[in-house]
Amino acid sequence: MFKIFNSRENSPDFLLLTAVILISCFGLLMVYSTSSVYAMEKYGDPSRFLKLHMVYLMIGISSMILFMNIDYRILRKFVYPAYIICLILLIIVLIPGIGKKVSGAYRWLTFGPVTFQPSEIAKFVVLLYLAHSLDKKRDKIESFSVGFLSHLLVSGLLIGLIFIEPDFGTSAILLIMLIFMMFIGNVRIRYILPLVLFTGAFAAVAIATRGYRMDRFLSFLDPWKDPLGSGYQAVQSFIAFGVGGIYGMGLGDSTQKLFFLPQAHTDFIFSIIGEELGFIGVALVIALFLFILYRSIRIGVKAPDLFGCYLVCGFTLLIAVQAVLNMAVSVGLFPTKGLTLPFISYGGSSLVCCLTAMGIVLSVSKAEVK
Repeated sequence: MFKIFNSRENSPDFLLLTAVILISCFGLLMVYSTSSVYAMEKYGDPSRFLKLHMVYLMIGISSMILFMNIDYRILRKFVYPAYIICLILLIIVLIPGIGKKVSGAYRWLTFGPVTFQPSEIAKFVVLLYLAHSLDKKRDKIESFSVGFLSHLLVSGLLIGLIFIEPDFGTSAILLIMLIFMMFIGNVRIRYILPLVLFTGAFAAVAIATRGYRMDRFLSFLDPWKDPLGSGYQAVQSFIAFGVGGIYGMGLGDSTQKLFFLPQAHTDFIFSIIGEELGFIGVALVIALFLFILYRSIRIGVKAPDLFGCYLVCGFTLLIAVQAVLNMAVSVGLFPTKGLTLPFISYGGSSLVCCLTAMGIVLSVSKAEVK
């Protein structure tokens, strides 16, 4: 598989590839550290989540290598078939008895031993569609109907279905991505600005009209007001960081993962990193994400065409936004929301999609202007 490095002209960005593999392997380590006690208690197997995550990681790395060695321009032929398949999956997941209901939301589909979230695939498909369409319509991009409305309607259909599940966090991220992609695609600001204002107003209404969302928002403002209720996760996360200090308790020595901090191996894995590895471990994780961001932006700037540039910018921002939001939730800078930390948290759909996205970014790096 490393024959791709024999020719300098066909080599992907080796530093980016190395950083992605390093952070993914670190995620494997942290998934075991954070989930072993929970897995033993619930399933009688402390390595259950480790085994599953290893399978997802191998699938993700294989997908990354596959897409890294495929000319990214070929993906344009699959934009609309992928969109149709994603649309069907998002409709099917809403059907009771077919979609798997977890915590009151229909977000999962199960095929035999495989369980995945169609919304994760939707992130990938929306960005692929926008990169293709914005490049294809660049001559008419300043038109309201062609440059703005068409992208809003096509992307909005998938975003709306995700919101109905309900999955407010993912739909909000995709709206942010839609706005960003239209902005870098040179859609007129006077069309984008009302969408930004509408998004803000819609978010406010969505929070105010659902009690659990309002509880999360109020607990974000003052989590200590209800430390055993709506503010419980935030308070326990603060304790994890406080106990960790500068150097941490040591890998595997977290006490908060002993059923004090819910979802320690998924949404709040960053808090356990802070407890076990301290400020130094947290700083190293952030440094790795910043390095991936830097190398990816560099690839986007040097992309040989707009389609490649848009792909890299979209996928890079998607991973960056999700990472920032996950970390912000952990340290109390954002209301609690179920978002995984890319490459690190347990979650097969997210891991495979993130690694696949990096595979496409690396494919663009092989064709970049030297």
